[in-house]
Amino acid sequence: MNILLIAGHGGTPYDPGACGCGYTEAVETRRLATAVAPMLRKYGFNVTMYDQSNDAYKVLRSGGSLPLFGIGYVLEIHLNAGVSDKDGNGATTGTEVLVHTAESGVSVEQAICRRISALGFKNRGVKRRDNLQVMNTVHRAGISHALVETCFIDDADDMKLYKEKFYDIARAIADGIAEGFGKTVEEDNEVVEKKTVLVDGKEYECECIEKDGNNFVKMRSLSQAGYNVVFDAARQLPAMTAPQCRAFVPEGDEAVQDAIDTLQEVCGLEEQTIAYMRKYQYGDELVKKLAKAVQGNA
Repeated sequence: MNILLIAGHGGTPYDPGACGCGYTEAVETRRLATAVAPMLRKYGFNVTMYDQSNDAYKVLRSGGSLPLFGIGYVLEIHLNAGVSDKDGNGATTGTEVLVHTAESGVSVEQAICRRISALGFKNRGVKRRDNLQVMNTVHRAGISHALVETCFIDDADDMKLYKEKFYDIARAIADGIAEGFGKTVEEDNEVVEKKTVLVDGKEYECECIEKDGNNFVKMRSLSQAGYNVVFDAARQLPAMTAPQCRAFVPEGDEAVQDAIDTLQEVCGLEEQTIAYMRKYQYGDELVKKLAKAVQGNA
C-alpha cells in the first residue's frame, strides 16, 4: 500500500499552527512525520512524504493539488489545542483521530488512538468531520484519510508526556496503521524502569530497558548528561552527539591543516588523536592554539 504522509501547517507565508508550552505545531508535525515514515516503511508500506516546505491546506486553497495518484491511504499529523493548561492539572487532555463523516471503517484509526493512549494519554477516540479542506479533497478522490491530533500542545501534562515519549508516539502511530491494515505487529516484551547510571563518572537517573535479558539505557535519558539526542532527518536515523562535540566535522581550512601538520611533526600526534580533538565543538581553534604554543617552545 502507498501512504501519503502530511505534516500540518507551515508553508509560505509561514503558518505555525497552534503554539504552547514552548512548542510550535508546524515544527512538531514535521518531526513526527519524519519519525513515523521509516517505521511505516519497515512494515512494507510505500511512504510518500508530502513536501514539508508546503502547507497542504494553503496549497489546496490556492488552487493547487495533492500527489494522490496511486495513494491508498493519507495520514495527516497535527497537534490539538484549546485548553490553555500551561501549568498542568495532573491529567492529560489526550489524543484523537479525525476521519470523514462518510468514512466506512475506522479500525485503523481506533488502533492508532488505542496505541497512543496506552502511553498515558487520554483516549478521546475517533471523531467524524466534513469541513476540513485536506480531508474533503482526499475523500472526493475516493481515498481514506485520517488526521491524527496527537495531543494538546497547550496542555503541560500532554507536552511533558509528549517530550518523554516522542519516539514511542511515532511508533504507536506506525503500529496502529500496520495493525489496522492486517500486518503483524511485534509487541514489546521490555520492562522500563528508572535506574542510577554512571555516565562519564557522574550519577544520573535514567530510563533503562530490560529486554531479552539485556539492559539498555534510553538515548533520550542521556540528554541530562549533556548529550544532544535528535533524529537525523537526512539519514533517517536517531542520532546522539557527545557533550560539546560536533556531529559533523568539516574539512579544515589552510590554517587548520598547517596546525595539524605542526602537531604531527613536533608532537608526533597520530591522525586518530587529531580527529578526536577536532570533534570538540571548538576543536579547530584548539588545534591552532596548540600548534602555536608548541612552535613557540620549539
